[in-house]
Amino acid sequence: MLLSEWAAARQLGSGRALTWAQRGEVRVWRSSVGWLIRPDEPLPDGRVSPQVIVKRLSREERLSLPAVSLPEWADLQGHPRQRVAAWAAQGRLPAWRSGHAWLIAPGAATPPWRGQAEELQDAAGA
Repeated sequence: MLLSEWAAARQLGSGRALTWAQRGEVRVWRSSVGWLIRPDEPLPDGRVSPQVIVKRLSREERLSLPAVSLPEWADLQGHPRQRVAAWAAQGRLPAWRSGHAWLIAPGAATPPWRGQAEELQDAAGA
């Protein structure tokens, strides 16, 4: 889980948790989305909070989330990740950055691509 979520669940300031991480007082690791920590990692004073149980979500449950990562959105919608990354960078998707990761609303409409846009124009003119 993200270090900031771990800190929030324990009602700690994220700054305090980051300081502990930088000092090596809690076990953390870096990923492309930020600092990650095991949900059951004890606090430096030895207290352990209840373990968070993560279940695998169905496609419908994933689509109901407020946001998913760019690779997950690409998989859910059946598009190549590079194409989706280009759409996000061009502002053609309602996507936003969180750290180094792009987040996208799961129900975001796929923008028309050139071949599709030309087909729509041809159909409208016919």
